[in-house]
Amino acid sequence: MRRQNVQLIALARQGDPIARIEVGRRYLLGIEGFTRHVQTGLDYLTHASLRHNEQAARIVGESLSLQEIVQLDALPLLAFAARTDSAVCKFKQGLWTLAVGRDEPEARKLVSAAAAAGHEAAQQALAALQRGDTHGSPLQRVLMSLAADTGIDAQSIALMAARSALDATDLHHLLDALAAGTSLQPKGSIELDDLVVQATRLAAAQQGQVNRLSPETVEASLDRRAHQGDSWAAFALGRALCGIDADGLAASDLAAAAALRRGTALLFRAADAGWTDAWLHLYRLHADQKLPIANAQLARFCLEKAAHVGNRQAQTKLGALMLKSSGALAETEQAIGWLHKAATEGDDHALELLSSLHLPLRGSAAEARSAIEEVRRDYPWLALRMQLSRDFGLTKLEALCVDVADGLRPWGLVVGKNPFIVQSRLSAPRAIPALTAAALDNLRRTAMLLADSGGDGYALEGNARRRSLLQRRAFERLGLDEAMFFAKASTNELDTLRQGPRWAFRAKAQLQMALAA
Repeated sequence: MRRQNVQLIALARQGDPIARIEVGRRYLLGIEGFTRHVQTGLDYLTHASLRHNEQAARIVGESLSLQEIVQLDALPLLAFAARTDSAVCKFKQGLWTLAVGRDEPEARKLVSAAAAAGHEAAQQALAALQRGDTHGSPLQRVLMSLAADTGIDAQSIALMAARSALDATDLHHLLDALAAGTSLQPKGSIELDDLVVQATRLAAAQQGQVNRLSPETVEASLDRRAHQGDSWAAFALGRALCGIDADGLAASDLAAAAALRRGTALLFRAADAGWTDAWLHLYRLHADQKLPIANAQLARFCLEKAAHVGNRQAQTKLGALMLKSSGALAETEQAIGWLHKAATEGDDHALELLSSLHLPLRGSAAEARSAIEEVRRDYPWLALRMQLSRDFGLTKLEALCVDVADGLRPWGLVVGKNPFIVQSRLSAPRAIPALTAAALDNLRRTAMLLADSGGDGYALEGNARRRSLLQRRAFERLGLDEAMFFAKASTNELDTLRQGPRWAFRAKAQLQMALAA
């Protein structure tokens, strides 16, 4: 370094403001024996002693590109410099104000002032702003006019504007910036594709639209990002290609045309990556016999996958289908298990299907509770069975003979085969779900008490004949109505609840609603 430059740096370090400004300028531009080092130059020009110095701010605004000013967080200096007579700084400030969509009238004012001072790029930008056509946003028109031969990196400005809008979750200006960016670079780039996907995701979160971008543009960006491992892009594009509107986004806004096989392939990829709703979409697509990709076995596989990962709708549909076709107790138990999981999560259709497996009882819950408390004083074990019968809609035979400890299930109760009844249709086992958490808790307590008292409780309750005698005497003494605690059902009605196809005919309306949801 020349001797004069060393002396200049020494003066700057001693606090000379003119020397500081000059050293900073030379570092920014890399001139007169100084190697270009932007950060060092900026450190000199932003020293506390130069905080309100117009010349220092102007040098920063004129020496650095708009991209560098944004990246180095020097926008306050640019705004300060734009208040001077610098046409370059006015133009850059006006362009950035327009890019971030903060104040379009102010942006026009700054660009007009720069154009009046003879700034050529500002004159082109002003002409673009003043055009009366409606093709594209003002930002898009300005950047397109600057992209030709002004030496300004319009594409970088569009990307910076998009990132700023994304940080502010401003969907409107984000789409404006991306419309400009995709017009300037139709083939896309990694950064542009990522911003398009982020914009689509923001639109989905805000229930907005992305129709300022062409479907071809959005589809291409989603596709490239999906192949780069972005699972959400695969999920969104897969739905769109299959014609599925979701999260407020129309499929036609994300894809130019439907492509079922390509769409299902992307949905499988998304499902495998953890987007569990994709399994339910795949089930619906493969279960639709009108579509060329219909496949009943694959549809069932996708439904089971959706149910296993916790999708409530899938659990309801799977439980309904299994219950509809069940021909054995084990199948019925499995079906009820799925419906119980869905109902626990608040699925009304699942709860209605479970309710259809209960036999009706008379009287209000309050009346039943009062009667049970009366019985409990003298016959505590009978009171337990009365409460159980009330919770599960049991017949008198089922209530007095059920082995509660053996029949306990995570979802309810299985009334096992009754060894005291000769007629097989009356004594066959039956699976009954719990409809409330309170009913299930009561069942568990009853099972624990009876198990602790010696298996089925015979030691204290006596055999089935003695239980029946005690029940009859207690009800006669207290004047209780058996219909309040024990359901009346014919052999055919009980068979209907045990056999899936017959139950499906009886619960046709509830079943159709559950499967159509």
